[in-house]
Amino acid sequence: MHSKTKTRTHSQKLWIAAAATCAVLALSACGKAGDAASSVSAAASAVGDKVKSAASNVDTGQATSAKLNGYTQGYNKLIGTFGLPETHERYLKLNIPKRKATDNLSISAGWVDISLEQLKKARALPASELGALDQSADALITELGTLVTQLKALEVYYSAKAYQEDDLAKGKAQDADVRAAFDKSTASMKRFSAVLGTEEKKRSAAMLAKLKASGDMLGYNTKLGLQQAEEVVSLFDSESDIRDPAKYQAADAIVSSLDKTLAEQRELYAAAKDKEPRPDSAHESTGSSLVSFIGTYRTMKQAKTAKSFNDMVKKYNDAVTSANRLRG
Repeated sequence: MHSKTKTRTHSQKLWIAAAATCAVLALSACGKAGDAASSVSAAASAVGDKVKSAASNVDTGQATSAKLNGYTQGYNKLIGTFGLPETHERYLKLNIPKRKATDNLSISAGWVDISLEQLKKARALPASELGALDQSADALITELGTLVTQLKALEVYYSAKAYQEDDLAKGKAQDADVRAAFDKSTASMKRFSAVLGTEEKKRSAAMLAKLKASGDMLGYNTKLGLQQAEEVVSLFDSESDIRDPAKYQAADAIVSSLDKTLAEQRELYAAAKDKEPRPDSAHESTGSSLVSFIGTYRTMKQAKTAKSFNDMVKKYNDAVTSANRLRG
């Protein structure tokens, strides 16, 4: 699932934070059975230059896969717990311009600095085929770097209670710049997410074809199920979408296919679980999370609220988390 993010009115912030926390599937170079082609979930596959040797093609594909996985891990950290959306929300709730020096105030960079370092490490990896993704990563890294520098300085300012000495002058003076840095970082994150999603779709499609050709139908159905779930989530790009009957008509068709995919996945897992080599239990937990995902989708279809969408996203993320534990 791609990510969708942004900050507007308070009611919209809740929506955006949830959409932004759609995790992306990290696939190993040898190919974990897992997620699917999506803008928020996923995986991507590298195709070597035809004029190169077969060995060179393998190296190129592995380098591309390793870099995509690095970007995915950094992105998931950025949108997850204590990530950019949550840290942004916490800062806005402080409402520094309205606070007093006698208030008990604290500011944290959350884990934004950790995700920034992960993105930097991924950017440093070789992979000549990811030019557009690298360019969007450069912009995101630049904006996050500015934001983290500001937040780290303010962490010290508030932790040391220096704001009590200057009557909160520094905090209020820097508030507009911090808000702007959050907005720019969020915009860059959204652009990066879109490009990452495009690359993930390429690898996902290649991996589904590879799983099917190899006869690994359990892995194929697990990954296909995640792809179908991501397609459902991606239909709802704004709060108005959850009230749009046409969106549910499209989603219902996908959910019907997902139901069939999961039924086949359960049959395949049941048939294989007592045989050697035993299938990874993460197939079962992924399937279980996707069944719950369908349940939350049907609840959202009735409730048509941002909260019900958030609940659906959480179940999707649970499925991605399980799929990321699959053996490579």
